[in-house]
Amino acid sequence: MQRARLGLIVGKREVAKAHERNRIKRVIRDYFRQRQQELAALDIVIQVMVELDNSELRTLLARLFGALADAKARP
Repeated sequence: MQRARLGLIVGKREVAKAHERNRIKRVIRDYFRQRQQELAALDIVIQVMVELDNSELRTLLARLFGALADAKARP
């Protein structure tokens, strides 16, 4: 059975401090793990262009992964 895979790009130019880059990647990976079964077998690459706090990031991820899950539900 194939499943969705995740790739992350969080550059130093966009998020200067390493602990902030790691926090962003940790939040995205956790969100992805919780919803991986809802997604089609896609390779998903997320590139972070601005620094976001956790609530903004989760709101954006909910919208993005929701759209991907809806696409799987359609024939």
